[in-house]
Amino acid sequence: MKKFNSARLRFLIMLAVLAVVAAGYFTAGGIGNFCGIGFDTITFLCPLGALLAMIAERTAIPMAVVSVLAVLAVCVVLGKVFCAWACPVHFMARGKRKGKRGASRASGSSAEGDAGSSSVAASSCGAADGSAVSRSAADDPSASPALHAVQAGESAAQAAAPAPDRDKSPGITSRPVCSACAAPCGKAKGIKIDSRHGILAAALGSTLVFGFPVFCLICPVGLTFATVLLVMRLFAFGDTTWTVLAFPAIIAIEVLLLPKWCQRFCPLGALLSLFSGLNRTFRPRIDSEKCLLEGRGLPCNLCERACPEGINLHDVAAGETTLNDCSKCRACADACPEHAIAFPFLPSKGRGASASASVPAAAGGAASAPASETPAVSAEGAADGGGTAERG
Repeated sequence: MKKFNSARLRFLIMLAVLAVVAAGYFTAGGIGNFCGIGFDTITFLCPLGALLAMIAERTAIPMAVVSVLAVLAVCVVLGKVFCAWACPVHFMARGKRKGKRGASRASGSSAEGDAGSSSVAASSCGAADGSAVSRSAADDPSASPALHAVQAGESAAQAAAPAPDRDKSPGITSRPVCSACAAPCGKAKGIKIDSRHGILAAALGSTLVFGFPVFCLICPVGLTFATVLLVMRLFAFGDTTWTVLAFPAIIAIEVLLLPKWCQRFCPLGALLSLFSGLNRTFRPRIDSEKCLLEGRGLPCNLCERACPEGINLHDVAAGETTLNDCSKCRACADACPEHAIAFPFLPSKGRGASASASVPAAAGGAASAPASETPAVSAEGAADGGGTAERG
């Protein structure tokens, strides 16, 4: 059966939104765009633009307050869905990310090949010659996944991975640890402050100083819809203006020249992540029994590499951000060869589904631990990335 491709569906939805907005520019029934969208007397503003407008006017604007509260409610219920399912900038940068991801997957191709093959080629720990570890051996319920990982040793994919993405424990990838402790350092819940939040603060501060929304002049979302309008007027009415070249140039600088605009620079995404702090629906969860890493101890971090936000579902604290930044794009689910990632409406409390995995203290400890003492993941605490380890 052909695997469902969420990226194609998201792209079609974004094109449909652009088509509706573009058609509205030349009809009496236009609904505006993401900077200001509405029907008749009901209008909703971009939440960042609404905040900037109120700061510029130094007063509470009823329309702006209602817009911010409405977006807050949507983020509480659905999270940052706007970023992945409607924002055109996300898809402009998608091609560049896809190219980089394709290069990075070259080093992890053997791990993906292991998922689809019936056996896993690996060298036994301490053995002089290589041996084949079959899939049935990896699925043996009498042996622990951690023990299989130690017996299998490092795979070719793990050996080829860059140093920052590797951990000292065999069979575990993308577990950066510091020299002072054996567990990954980082924040598993809430917000991880990064450069986007600094730009958000700069946008608010510059508006307060200059008295008008400075960031709105260079916002790639607003410039995208402005470019659509200018191009349509150019061909429909022959309107010529220098901005028809200036706006696409600014967008190109922001999206193509600045690396990872959405993940590193977008203040709107930072604001939405703050709003999504109370979101608990449609959060990604891993089925530990299906997952190659958690269930079989095989080195696989395809879901982390696919995530445009840099979330590490196996260990949220070790990722670049937390689940507050999850945009529900389903890129991780599309990349998983075992279909082990789901987006349930509400987090389940049963075992077998988790959002983070426990990290062995050391390779030697995993090798010496008996199979009956293999660390297991608590699905209850893992919903927010802060799962506590329990003994299975």
